[in-house]
Amino acid sequence: MNDEKQKDLTTRDKANEIVDMLIAQAHTKLKSGEDLSASEMKVCLDVCKTYGTGIQSNNDVDITSDLPFDDEDKKL
Repeated sequence: MNDEKQKDLTTRDKANEIVDMLIAQAHTKLKSGEDLSASEMKVCLDVCKTYGTGIQSNNDVDITSDLPFDDEDKKL
């Protein structure tokens, strides 16, 4: 995107672009088949929880409660 067009974007447009980038990166990481650290998995799950559909409808769901976040170097 050139500088002129970037200046024309509203804050909402920029925020939407960031959300799209976060979702795309989380999707790529999760679909890569590579081992993820607990931190990487948590970031991906947080993106899913924040911007995904379905999970938002039930605030009692805690999809990260059973994951091993004690050791940052531990691979999932």
